[in-house]
Amino acid sequence: MKMETKKHKQEIGTGIDKLHDDILIAVLSCMSLKDAVRTSVLSSRWRYLWMFTSGTLDFDDWNTSTGKIMKREKFKALVNRVLNLHQGSRVDNLVIRFTNLCYQFRTSEIDSWIYFAMRKKVKGFELDFSVDDGFHCCYKFPSIEELLLLSPSSTFGSLRCLKLVDVDIDDEVIRYFLASCPYIEHLCIRDSDATMNLEIVGPLPNLKKLEISNCLNLRSLEISATNLVSCTYQGRKISSPFKKTPNLTELTLGGKFCHSFAYEPNKHSSYSDQLVKLVLNFQTVGRERPIASPDLHKLYFLERLDLNIVSIGCRSLFFFTSLIKASPNLRKFKIKIEYFTYNQQSTALRLNRGRMELFPVVTSATTGGFLHKNLKVIEMCGYIGLRSEDEFIMQLIKVAALSLDVVFIDTQTDYHFYCAKESYGTNALQTSSELYDRQRRHAICCATDLKRKCISQIKFVIT
Repeated sequence: MKMETKKHKQEIGTGIDKLHDDILIAVLSCMSLKDAVRTSVLSSRWRYLWMFTSGTLDFDDWNTSTGKIMKREKFKALVNRVLNLHQGSRVDNLVIRFTNLCYQFRTSEIDSWIYFAMRKKVKGFELDFSVDDGFHCCYKFPSIEELLLLSPSSTFGSLRCLKLVDVDIDDEVIRYFLASCPYIEHLCIRDSDATMNLEIVGPLPNLKKLEISNCLNLRSLEISATNLVSCTYQGRKISSPFKKTPNLTELTLGGKFCHSFAYEPNKHSSYSDQLVKLVLNFQTVGRERPIASPDLHKLYFLERLDLNIVSIGCRSLFFFTSLIKASPNLRKFKIKIEYFTYNQQSTALRLNRGRMELFPVVTSATTGGFLHKNLKVIEMCGYIGLRSEDEFIMQLIKVAALSLDVVFIDTQTDYHFYCAKESYGTNALQTSSELYDRQRRHAICCATDLKRKCISQIKFVIT
């Protein structure tokens, strides 16, 4: 029996060995980089095959399995070694996420990664140097002259997706990408301090998705892309950037521009009435006092509305009912709430000189008095069992009583963790964990009580 098994394995191995190298390389190209490299131990023939793969080279210094960051020099050595060993003529995607970068790094090393991407005619290229603590690495993307000088025979002509996070890139270099990359479909520029006056204009027949976020020095933005479908802009309040976007249906807004959309709706009517999906990321307004618009511009085609807000305990949420009223064909509404803890609120007040304005506070009488005939799904994330949350949900159930099918309430939130940490500190992990569990159970009980008060035919899902 053992002889038959051994013979069967030999037959399988012989079958694979008969395959041409090109076929084996094509198979390896469908694997992750880590798995493809592992095959090099199978035999002497397989040792170098991974070097000719044309799939995705994905590097990340954050190890999700261990929760640790790879040492800086070790990560750079890994990237440089793999790129230097690669012998194939092309690579589909190059992704490098380097969160452990520091001020004293050699720019030439990162430049070499960019030139590798050019030589290999990548379709997707991502550089992500972001970190959670807000540190900005100040890496400057090469100028057009530097790109052409150091790699004169190579271009990004095959590029379809470019994502740069925490990389400073000049306006003229972005224009160069748009002009020389006819197939580009997705462009993301996030946390670039060098981007100031940006123009996304031209034929751009394939550009479908665009993100410009948190570019602190951005003064103006113009977008004219006839086939653009999805756009994200998070930043300062500027004149409406959407000049010619007839196919734009999905929009995500953040920063002061998001506040302008909600509090000054008439300034956005030229494009807002064509939206099908809208995501609004409300942040603290600082010392400015927001004023609720008495009547929002109608969003007739909007089917999904997502709100991500920052709030303090017990603050009324009725203001957001006006957005639902302005969207008569809305089918799904989702709101995610992040609450300030006591220490976080104190810090915010200190930074804003004792004054912190969030979204406007209005009464249920002001926002009620209408019926919504199409709203099917309501979802609240970050629920902690406050009266203001229950009142808001009950108001939505009331206005959508004829159409509502299901209410989702998610009690998972970092608020419980931060409260426990402030109460007991990091040294009392067991006590903090017990407090977290107790607060979570309280939120679930409150959500269950809310369910009992509602119409029986409406389904409640509590997690």
